[in-house]
Amino acid sequence: MLGKNGPETVLLVDNDPLILNFIEDEISFYGYKPILVSSGEETLKMADNEKIDLLLIDIMISGTNGIVLAKQFAVLLPGIKILFMSCYDWPSIAHHGIPESEYAFIQKPFATDALVQKMRYVLGVTDGLMPLASQG
Repeated sequence: MLGKNGPETVLLVDNDPLILNFIEDEISFYGYKPILVSSGEETLKMADNEKIDLLLIDIMISGTNGIVLAKQFAVLLPGIKILFMSCYDWPSIAHHGIPESEYAFIQKPFATDALVQKMRYVLGVTDGLMPLASQG
């Protein structure tokens, strides 16, 4: 059984290094192991190189489409949990082919607790959340 914090490995995919670094710092605080990539080619290589529990991917990736990339990644790593993120709201991106019932989505900017809660939901863990620093 999983503890209150995420021991899972999260592959973060975004073009913006500031966003990658922010998310890395924030989810590390909750015990996740983040791996940062900024391109589609790097993303697909990670399917063979690491044990990935969650793919947290921006929908707008330069040079490719995050939705297409996530679907390609899922072929290489069946059963991978996927959480899409975007600065655009859901109605603006729904036409890109992501059925809301099939994939999870979080809109940027987001609060850390909202992101971690959504990640826990996607990973199928329903126990409580607590930052590592507050555990005794």
